[in-house]
Amino acid sequence: MRKLVEALKTFGLSEYEAKILLALIAKGELTVKELSEYSGVPRTSVYDVVKSLSEKGLVEVYGKSLRVRSLNSEDLMRIFSKKVEENLKYLREELPAIEKEKTEEVKVYRGEIALDRICEVIGKAKEVVVIATRIPEEVERALRSSGAYVKVCTSNPERFEFASELYSLKFKTERMHGLVIVDGSTVAIFFKNGNPIAVMGSGEEYVKLYKALADSILGSEIVKRLK
Repeated sequence: MRKLVEALKTFGLSEYEAKILLALIAKGELTVKELSEYSGVPRTSVYDVVKSLSEKGLVEVYGKSLRVRSLNSEDLMRIFSKKVEENLKYLREELPAIEKEKTEEVKVYRGEIALDRICEVIGKAKEVVVIATRIPEEVERALRSSGAYVKVCTSNPERFEFASELYSLKFKTERMHGLVIVDGSTVAIFFKNGNPIAVMGSGEEYVKLYKALADSILGSEIVKRLK
């Protein structure tokens, strides 16, 4: 009986509602007094519970002596099945909307996986923009083999003649850090001064910020376009 009560509660019934409904299904027509005896629900609560079940269309109340009976099990199943379908339909419509509104997520990777993740998204890209002081060999290889439209801006541009667009930073440094924009929808910031670190995100505001930064750098005096 406990499992039946818990099962009915999943359809929005309270503990008392479930107990009274089960008593009616098992015993048939009952008075308020009998309902209290068979269900274990206090008599002072039975009236309110029966009223609630009646408003939900699960029981019928009739007679001056206030007798109560439930719908048959087949009709009850139809009602519960319809409720499940309505809830599923609502979830199908509303969950994707909530998903779109969720907080933008930024992930941080450390060690070998940091550059691996960048290379992975480059490998699937149609367009890649890389602006970096120096570009790690792993990322260079991924750019060469990607088949994407590649835009590179770096302090060692001689290694990137394969790029569709090539820019030179007007200063030299051995430090490796920069940003990668993939298909205008994913941004990775990387640092490789020892253990590599990558910060990746695809949220609208996050990408918008770094696309604006990239445009600003490419249009500044510290950059020279080579091709």
